[in-house]
Amino acid sequence: MSLFKRLLFYFFGFLIGLIFLFYFMDKKNTTFNYSPNKRVLADIKKKKWIFSSDIDSIEINKINILNDFNVDFSKSDVDLDSCKIYVVEKKLKEDNFYYWVKNCSKSAMFKKNSY
Repeated sequence: MSLFKRLLFYFFGFLIGLIFLFYFMDKKNTTFNYSPNKRVLADIKKKKWIFSSDIDSIEINKINILNDFNVDFSKSDVDLDSCKIYVVEKKLKEDNFYYWVKNCSKSAMFKKNSY
């Protein structure tokens, strides 16, 4: 079998695989979170959210947390055993919003950060 035919068969199978992934995985609303930032935000998104009194719950919603926010691991305390504390930031053109997120096993508590 010539090299051209091998490549043709390979790309045909690869194309079928891509169509399968995009078609079926899109229906399941599957996300592929490979970076540490996305994994932490996806874990926070799954849990029950508790807001402190100084946060308006309109500022943060579950739709935009994966797209608009970043985790600052240098300011976070991830070595704790019970609940890890992450600093989550939203960068805008004029302001930056920082939040402390206490990420426990069943809930995530948000508190506004003062930097």
